[in-house]
Order: sequence, then C-alpha cells, then structure tokens
Amino acid sequence: MEIEFKVVCIDASNKPNDIPNNKWVKKDETYTVVNAEFMNMQNRLLGFELAEIDLSGCFPYTRFVASRFRPFTLDDAAAISAVEDLLKEFDYV
Repeated sequence: MEIEFKVVCIDASNKPNDIPNNKWVKKDETYTVVNAEFMNMQNRLLGFELAEIDLSGCFPYTRFVASRFRPFTLDDAAAISAVEDLLKEFDYV
C-alpha cells in the first residue's frame, strides 16, 4: 500500500549485522513512511519502507518493522517549531 506519513523511531535496537550502520534507523529521529506491507519472512509483521533509508542490497531486509516507530504528532511539530524559533532568536541558524 503506497502512502506517506511521518513517524518517530522509538526502537533502534537489535540491528542485524547484514545492515550497515548508515542504513539503520536512529532513535528519536523522524522518518517518512512511503510504503507499508506485511513481511512474509517475518511472520507477516507490518513493515515500513522509509524515504530516508534505502535498504536495497540488504536482502532479506527490505523494510523496518512498524513497531520500531510511533506516529509523528502535532506535539512533535510544535516542539520542532519552538526549537527552530529559539535557534533563530539566538542566530544559530
């Protein structure tokens, strides 16, 4: 199913050795889900494809398990905006 929505990583533990560090999610980072499908090789768990990370070349790993993420909320957006405003106020951006 092709979709697009923001999520925040809540679990970056247990990285498979076959996936390089630069293709692994980071806790508390925001990502864009561009596709969600059930993963047959992982007992049909829901998996997310992310716009920011290309897992090609990491087969059989093609998606991240959805339970590693939580939805991006309006509170997240407000917090990001507040930090950006604060940085602008002190000329850090």
